[in-house]
Amino acid sequence: MKRSSPGRLLLLIIFCSYYGLSFAQQKPNVVFILTDDMGYSDVSCYGNPLIKTAFLDRMAAKGILATNFVTTSPTCSPSRVSSLTGRYCSRSNLSRVIGPGDKAAIPDSEVTIAEMLKGAGYQTACVGKWHIGDYGTGLPNRQGFDLFYGMLYSHDYRAPYVKTDTVIKIFRNQTPEIYRPDDTVLTSNYTKEGIRFVEGAMKNKKPFFLYLAYNMPHLPVAFAARKSGGTSAAGELGDVIEEMDKGMEKLWQAIEKGGQADNTIFIFSSDNGPWLNAPKRMFEDGATKPYHIGAAGIFRGSKAISYEGGHRVPFIVYYKGHTLQNEVIRTPISNLDILPTIAEWTKATLPDRTLDGESVTKLLGQKNYNKPHKPIYYYNYVLEGVKEGDWKLRIIEQDGKKQYELFNLGWDPSERVNLYDDAAYRSQRDHLTTLFDNYPDKR
Repeated sequence: MKRSSPGRLLLLIIFCSYYGLSFAQQKPNVVFILTDDMGYSDVSCYGNPLIKTAFLDRMAAKGILATNFVTTSPTCSPSRVSSLTGRYCSRSNLSRVIGPGDKAAIPDSEVTIAEMLKGAGYQTACVGKWHIGDYGTGLPNRQGFDLFYGMLYSHDYRAPYVKTDTVIKIFRNQTPEIYRPDDTVLTSNYTKEGIRFVEGAMKNKKPFFLYLAYNMPHLPVAFAARKSGGTSAAGELGDVIEEMDKGMEKLWQAIEKGGQADNTIFIFSSDNGPWLNAPKRMFEDGATKPYHIGAAGIFRGSKAISYEGGHRVPFIVYYKGHTLQNEVIRTPISNLDILPTIAEWTKATLPDRTLDGESVTKLLGQKNYNKPHKPIYYYNYVLEGVKEGDWKLRIIEQDGKKQYELFNLGWDPSERVNLYDDAAYRSQRDHLTTLFDNYPDKR
């Protein structure tokens, strides 16, 4: 057997190293952008006549716009933990919004999208609002994120909105970097940090996962909007949404410049619907107005209420060659589906945990795909509803009495007509009642 010459051996090593790097970059990057309290109709491609979101409109035209995407909880912390784990919030014991110093946090036993992708060789970053734990294993760096840049909860955890002795900070990992950040810098700082992260990952030829969680348009928006000089036809609300849209465009341009746009999964959504029922304390700053809050379109309800307006939010997905082009998806899907869908596209190993969501890659990528989605449950501090197909059952307790509502969201998306006592729909009522009673987490 002939020995390889030193020159040939060197060439072989170089070839293998180059091939290894090229192979690594075949894994798709993932950008998951989440806004805060954005209503269903706060984006122009979802029907807003005044707010200009040119970038999101283009991404929707290149990919998927979903009209029946819901978050399984209509408030922040529960919704976010479900989006990151693919599991109902009750499994994480995070069924309510948590504040500074709260002992509740995402458990160490949960597996986030970041932890799943780190196991597949990804660089990971959480930029923006976290709000699912501010100590110990609940911190982003302990939940799979190599980088955390942002704040641990909402930017309203200050006077006059919230009585607290906590000073709002922007952290870099676990070290405070900016104390009492001005609202005007939140969106721009997050955008710059997101760009810096993806550019670094591309330079290192590493697949990346960026979870970019903007604070806007959660109240207050008035102070952040002053940066734009009032350019939006929709006033302060439009100003902050249009700033995010322009920031997303800059981020995508950086990914295009790095040659990775065709190899990047883009996902955009909101954590819950608009805060139409915001308490009086949110308007005591002398600047916040009721019209600073977004809208849920034709849907009834708002944030913290289990009608569709609190749950149904924009959802735009683009992944070249894997999502349909310029397609509107009307099939029910939920934020629980994000993790298993990313897992299938990236070929990452699913967490060894019970997952409540399901991969929707075929729904997003195949024309006329019609396999029914599993039932979707509505958890608002407690279990309040279940939806299967067009049918939704809602059961709440008010003034010590249970109230029962049955809607067909195909005929009646605004949930105006309660069909619960209509004998013609008894079979649907009984079926959904059985589903409700068999909620997968009996916690």
